[in-house]
Amino acid sequence: MSRNLKTESADRPLMEATLRIIGRNGLDGVTHRAVAAEAGASLGAVTHHFGTRDALVEAALQFALTREVGRLRALALSLQDKAFEVEAWIDALVDFYVIELSTEAETHIACYEAFLAAARQQRYRPVVAEWFDTWRQSAELALKAAKSPNPRRHAELFVSALIGLLFRQLATPRAGFRREAKAELLELVGGLIARK
Repeated sequence: MSRNLKTESADRPLMEATLRIIGRNGLDGVTHRAVAAEAGASLGAVTHHFGTRDALVEAALQFALTREVGRLRALALSLQDKAFEVEAWIDALVDFYVIELSTEAETHIACYEAFLAAARQQRYRPVVAEWFDTWRQSAELALKAAKSPNPRRHAELFVSALIGLLFRQLATPRAGFRREAKAELLELVGGLIARK
């Protein structure tokens, strides 16, 4: 899908509304009428920008993943100064997601929908791969500093564990998430680093 920057900026409220609907009701909840109501826009405006429901869903999933890649890069940069102390890096990372999952849960659920869409359809895979690669690079930096014997492989395991912890918290929220996630990730890293 090739849309120019001006169009993407104008579509942002529609994309955010679509993601909230996906987060609440899944992909099947997306209709032009539902998005218009959620965004406070006219039905005509939604159908003008996105002629079909599939085009609307595809644009929203691409928007979510592209935005998350940008946000992950910014987060990774902000965490670089903590990468040389793995515990501080994990603390900052988990603290970020505690806030995110309490304020933007629907958007994160929509990202998991995008992962599933990538499992089904090739066109989503490049941006999902970029999402995972951005995370792996950040984790690899921290694990190199922690003297991991195989930082790339261990970073992939760390990212998989983090994604699983976030998904579990979205599916079955727990009051002790911050404490539990930090402890589990520290234990994982400690075990990986200890392996020779």
